[in-house]
Amino acid sequence: MTRFIDAHVHPPVASFLEGPIAAFLDDLQAHVDEEIVAQTADELTAFYRSRDAKAVLLGWNSRTKSGLRSLGNKEISALVEHAPEVFYGFGAVDPTGGAGAVAGIHQAARLGLSGLSFHPASERIAPSDRDGRQLWETASEHGLVCLFHTGFTRLGAGVPGGGGVGLEPARPIHVDRVAAAHPGLKVILAHTGPLWLDEAIAITVHKENVHLCLSGVSPKAMSPDLLDLIRGPLLQRVHFGSDYPFGSPDSWLAEWDSLGLSDDVSRAVLVDNIEALLAR
Repeated sequence: MTRFIDAHVHPPVASFLEGPIAAFLDDLQAHVDEEIVAQTADELTAFYRSRDAKAVLLGWNSRTKSGLRSLGNKEISALVEHAPEVFYGFGAVDPTGGAGAVAGIHQAARLGLSGLSFHPASERIAPSDRDGRQLWETASEHGLVCLFHTGFTRLGAGVPGGGGVGLEPARPIHVDRVAAAHPGLKVILAHTGPLWLDEAIAITVHKENVHLCLSGVSPKAMSPDLLDLIRGPLLQRVHFGSDYPFGSPDSWLAEWDSLGLSDDVSRAVLVDNIEALLAR
């Protein structure tokens, strides 16, 4: 039986660490306890298989605005194909790419990927930008889940000007507009850190097609109000994500277990909810 599904994993392969986040890697390491090192597909598979776990691998594409190499659909698809019993894949398209981005969404669907990953702070464009409407329509037609990294990001944190990364495009309210305009689109708000947390929770409560990924905050730091929602109205629309390798699934799960939540709640958050969301 699957012990957990880590629904928020940035595959720490060389093409990611030396590609889209290369310029930020040294600063990111300062915010992470464990050393970030490149892994092979075999090593990443073994990491999750040894824990009786599965993982959702996220792509990254902000090339137009950042100039950084992408981790795109084909790379994510290849990792999933390496161990399809362990991995799900979310591809990535540059949301400023126009027709090319739409073609990339069709490609993600053809490759059998489960969704798409967007990082508005890095892409430097809000999801609610008018140019993005065809992206969300196309993703919805294919039944692809769209995950948005929202709120605070450690990219550029603590350096002058944040390394050029602005936080405002990652406000959850921009995703709210997308979810409202495209009710058939399955949406994940990723990260529940302190910046705009109330906004993210309110949107998830309000929009039935929005789900909340609990990456970015330790269970011990979750407020009583958030835990009440997890046990109640949002029980079927929240799920676990570690942000690996920038977070540890082992540490997160140890804290989660210490909360003493029921087996039914834990099973929903750790496995059932994301499994149901990805079914298509």
